[in-house]
Amino acid sequence: MDTYQLKIFLAVSKFQSISKAAKVMHLSQPAVSTHIKNLEEYYMGPLFERTQQGVSLTKAGQVFYTYAQRILALQEEMEQQLEITMQHESNQIIVGASTTIGNVSLPCSIYLFKEEYPEVNIRLEIANAEEILRKVKAEQVDFGVVEILPEMPGISTHHVTSDELVLIVPPSHPAQTDKITLKEFLSQPLIMRESGSGTHKVLAQFLEAQGYTFKDLNVITEMTTIDAIKSAVQAGMGGAVVPRLSVKKEVYQGSLRALTIIDLDMPLNYNIIKFDHHYLSSKTRRLIKFLTDPEERFLC
Repeated sequence: MDTYQLKIFLAVSKFQSISKAAKVMHLSQPAVSTHIKNLEEYYMGPLFERTQQGVSLTKAGQVFYTYAQRILALQEEMEQQLEITMQHESNQIIVGASTTIGNVSLPCSIYLFKEEYPEVNIRLEIANAEEILRKVKAEQVDFGVVEILPEMPGISTHHVTSDELVLIVPPSHPAQTDKITLKEFLSQPLIMRESGSGTHKVLAQFLEAQGYTFKDLNVITEMTTIDAIKSAVQAGMGGAVVPRLSVKKEVYQGSLRALTIIDLDMPLNYNIIKFDHHYLSSKTRRLIKFLTDPEERFLC
């Protein structure tokens, strides 16, 4: 048994549903079922009663629930006291973020967090996704928030929010609806982010799944900032593939249009990435919880 299993158990208890707990914990339903099964095998008895409506705690499960809450609370208290005793407690948090979420949503989230913890000093470093991953690995930031999922040992991830890639065009674009065909997209003059960006990498993956590469696109130029790209599109230079989150204001105001591409769905997930062996202060862990916990999460 570990504390992660306790958190899964508490989530199942709260929602009285393995599927709902799996969704909140960003795990598969079989994975959650396996964790619960392992707990029940270890303690040699059922902790939940299975019904058609979901699950409910057995008498043993109610006992386990009480102690699970106490154990997690005691662990948090222990870590805080250890930080104080070992003089590791720091009010400095360094967050790395890729361009879109770093410029659009995180500043507001940091402001709200600092309203609750005014003593914390948070430095936000914004760069493309590959650079943020490098900073996480080099322990130059406490954690990063990016739209890629690095496949490497020692890096753990936590889901923050979901988005999608869209094609932005000027208001004068001839598209009659908010959708265009894949063939029309391939002929559209495009302004692209640089190759190290998360948008570039994610788009490449979606194109590859459809049998295409960047060579099949009509790319006229590359730009390294989302603001420069938006200005170029507004000026009529071409279109651009960007996260919908980054153009929410412009689409609402009518200075840009956001189109989806038929047969090229492009869901996008922002995740916290952190190096497992990098020490995190209690305030840093609190900020991560603030950004990822479904009951606390707030992104502007």
